[in-house]
Amino acid sequence: MSEAELKQNLAHISESVQPIIDELLSKDVESKNIDVMLYQCGVGGKRIRPAMVILSGQIFNANFDDMLYPAASIEILHNATLIIDDIIDHSEFRRDQPTCWSKYGTSIAQCASFTYISSVFSGLANANNGSKLIDLYSKTLKIIVDGEIKDIVFERSGREDENYVVKNRYQTITKDDYFEMIGQKTAVLLRTCCQAGAICADATEEQVELIGDFGFNLGMAFQIRDDVLDIFGDEKEIGKKVGKDIIEKKMGNFIVLTAIDLLSQPDRDTVVNFLEGDKEISDQDAANITDLIDKTDARNIAETTANSFITKAFESLEKLPQNEYKNQLSDIANYIVSRKK
Repeated sequence: MSEAELKQNLAHISESVQPIIDELLSKDVESKNIDVMLYQCGVGGKRIRPAMVILSGQIFNANFDDMLYPAASIEILHNATLIIDDIIDHSEFRRDQPTCWSKYGTSIAQCASFTYISSVFSGLANANNGSKLIDLYSKTLKIIVDGEIKDIVFERSGREDENYVVKNRYQTITKDDYFEMIGQKTAVLLRTCCQAGAICADATEEQVELIGDFGFNLGMAFQIRDDVLDIFGDEKEIGKKVGKDIIEKKMGNFIVLTAIDLLSQPDRDTVVNFLEGDKEISDQDAANITDLIDKTDARNIAETTANSFITKAFESLEKLPQNEYKNQLSDIANYIVSRKK
């Protein structure tokens, strides 16, 4: 399938899921607050996650329409985490639009996140095997929160007024720590997308596990690719600030973590002093650090590592029934890891 055809299929899924998203987010909300609740899910996005729910169900002969509520619910859950993530990271733009908190204020954005989480479980009431999905989605959300906390305590400095963060900040961060964090914060949600579709289709436990492994490994590759774009992406293309992880002094970025191991001692000291110092990192400082990182082989190592996770993902996918929907999932996987935004 060509990229144009893939985008057309994703657009069809998005158009089908969007009314359900709007319905769930508007239900039982005062009319004057509806625009606030619809904002986060209305500013774009490719709807990759709902597509993965639907296609994962269709592999096992699920009906397209029967997948819309669990697919809409996963997109709402994803966006609930983005609302909070943007507040934590002080991100003012996402998808080239103001983030929820920067548009409406932190307090209102936090309130909106509660409506999102409530709407997730309202949507699952309309799904086949809804009780299983409620258990899956609630467990997933808790795992994501654990990953978010790890990402925060991976930061090298800052948040000095937050005692828990200061007390529990990691002094050293290994690649295993990093993989655990992105597994919780990112990959688990893509695993849940795939497992949700299979559960709705009454797939066997083995099939649910296999397609879940596909989603998890795809999610690992997705996050590593996202880390590359954060450092080396085109700001106009990705719709958010490049170098944010450096500015926020994060070590939960594959490129930064890898480069520090590869840099010469003087360059390593320069980067570490910026990340661990009290001084705020300016855009120019971030650009200088990026130039140092670019001297290393970190980018190639990241690409190789992402490809190794994709290989694992495809190994699991190959064990599932062969049909057009599996092919479309494969196309989505290739699209995700080759994207430029």
